[in-house]
Amino acid sequence: MALLEVRGLKKSFGDLPVLRGVSFDVDRGDVIAIIGSSGSGKSTLLRCLIDLETVDGGSVTIDGEDFIRQGQYPVPKRRRALTGRMGMVFQSFNLFPHMTVRQNLIEPYRMTTPGAADGEEKCARLLKKAGLSDKADVYPSRLSGGQKQRVAIVRALMKSPEIMLFDEPTSALDPQLTGEVLAMMGQLARERMTMLIVTHEMSFAREVATRVLFMKDGLIAEEGTPAEIFGAPKRPETAAFLGLVGEGPLPR
Repeated sequence: MALLEVRGLKKSFGDLPVLRGVSFDVDRGDVIAIIGSSGSGKSTLLRCLIDLETVDGGSVTIDGEDFIRQGQYPVPKRRRALTGRMGMVFQSFNLFPHMTVRQNLIEPYRMTTPGAADGEEKCARLLKKAGLSDKADVYPSRLSGGQKQRVAIVRALMKSPEIMLFDEPTSALDPQLTGEVLAMMGQLARERMTMLIVTHEMSFAREVATRVLFMKDGLIAEEGTPAEIFGAPKRPETAAFLGLVGEGPLPR
């Protein structure tokens, strides 16, 4: 059984269809890179999966349990519990400027995990893993962009999600800081964290992803392994996109 099953997902904003029937599966440990031009529906897809947008149709199953069934949602408590099994990292860091790094991690965790007593321990362990132990009592204004994004990743990891969603997490960073964040995501991939990553970092997708989804006009136009997508794309739209972003077929 797939950890995440998406079937016929649809979403429109007014008269504009953004998702037009998206279907795919995610197994445990998969690292799915979602690529495509701006406006193809990539970010909207992630936002629908974690319930930041309400869908117009389709079904989503998380570990065999219906999150959305033919466009209908479960009762609010169950709805929150299912989306709580996912964590999301956005383009912007969304850290509270008046809180230290430690407070930015522990306070949201306490709010979403009532009664949990392991916040301090998890915070210390995850900051160490991210190479940020010395930043625990620093305010966000004293951090680089790469450090802020790594804190945002740690914040999502605090609730021990089964699936991590990344929405272009390096788009606001310069190349050096991008490398810091991609290195941390690569470490998560090696640890078999299940991830869906909307990205324009084609080299990262090629090296780290287990599968690549190419989206165009609100649909998955092509999917396959990185070798298939980057080395021998079957659809001309895929080849054209990869040519535009500088990642055409691999040399033979």
